[in-house]
Amino acid sequence: MRWYSPSASHYFFLQPNLLISMILLLSIRSSTRISLNARAFQPIIRHLKTSALVDTSKGPDQNTSPLSTFTSVQQQYKLLPTVPDVIPLEKEQRLVCIGDVHGDIHAFKKFLHIAGVFDGTRWIGGNTILVQCGDVLDRGTEELECFSLISNLSQQASAQGGSLICLWGNHEALNAAGLFHYASGDEEYEENVGKSLDLSSLDTNRWRIQFGGNHPERWASYEPGGILALPLLMHLKVAVKVGNTVCVHAGLTQKHLNDYGGLEGMNIKARNWIEEAHHHQNNNLGDYETVEQVLKEAENRAKLASSAMPECLGGGNSASSPVWMRNYSYPPNVVPKQLDNTQILLDEVLQTLGADRMVVGHTVQSQINAVLEGKAWRIDVGASRGVSSGRPEVLEIVKDRNGQESVSILTNRGKVSQDQRQINEETNLMRNFL
Repeated sequence: MRWYSPSASHYFFLQPNLLISMILLLSIRSSTRISLNARAFQPIIRHLKTSALVDTSKGPDQNTSPLSTFTSVQQQYKLLPTVPDVIPLEKEQRLVCIGDVHGDIHAFKKFLHIAGVFDGTRWIGGNTILVQCGDVLDRGTEELECFSLISNLSQQASAQGGSLICLWGNHEALNAAGLFHYASGDEEYEENVGKSLDLSSLDTNRWRIQFGGNHPERWASYEPGGILALPLLMHLKVAVKVGNTVCVHAGLTQKHLNDYGGLEGMNIKARNWIEEAHHHQNNNLGDYETVEQVLKEAENRAKLASSAMPECLGGGNSASSPVWMRNYSYPPNVVPKQLDNTQILLDEVLQTLGADRMVVGHTVQSQINAVLEGKAWRIDVGASRGVSSGRPEVLEIVKDRNGQESVSILTNRGKVSQDQRQINEETNLMRNFL
């Protein structure tokens, strides 16, 4: 696995109520750590050694068991799994695709309303297949609320013959790897996850210490084998094909299919990685003797998960993985760079998959648009208030009675034909001229 190269340093601050003040700098490639003044930390070390809060009589199982053992909060986030990676679109059935949500429940509900699948309380989409193309997490403060609604609607959609499929985005991968530099706040996690564990049979808040102050409630939720790993993240897909449409967060190439074993292979790799805890065991009672020990174990926890992460989820801002690449989506609102080569790249993978188009998010556009001969649809409109408060739009593909698929854009002002959203070199020239 090629570990993330974050653009900013990661400073970990432990919660004040744990009586520990520390800073941990994780440099993902070099594992460099800032120096600590040992003398300044002597009072903290004494507290770690003598604190009566550590009750080792609770036994090794309580101390080392997965945190999911002590809470039922995960019951609110049970995403219904979609087993096939290639799903047929039946005659007169709809596929609707929603872009990046980024922790904004109001924007997400607008997407659902425009798509015609949600009346404010329940799924009304019948047999519609809805694909949310990743990046539910980060930049907003209602992430868990969004995931709760996604999970509930996935159950309701299935009961009506429809489906709700959620994809991995780069921000889900970042959170699962313990990288939270785009997180906007942890109030949801403290209220729903933190308090639930504090009041559990653990009977202590010291379970947070093992996370080195790095957003412990969030990290405990999304890490491999974590509280939300099995009910939620394990059922995300890297990519899926519905009818003649391939959906993925950032993009796919022939090399991805070759390297990862096709759609099925990459989805299996992601699922296998997220369902297993790679740090071996927990220290839920915070039984540490030194600050250095805390720092070392937190750093090791992140490194072990990262080293096991499959390439299809890995990367960084310049990476070429399915959750990070920008070949088809950048620059926004105009045709991609190296147009001829990019067209060949897209045509090759679509031919292999037997698809007519690819739908991607990841890069904010002013409105949903298509490039590369109408084969690459870019649907991230920056709708979250944490991004640009863009106007929500939804891509709709309908298979008619004759078996032909038609593409439209659904907006709060009505339906827009696909011809009105095509971008090519000629429209680029017109933009520049105007």
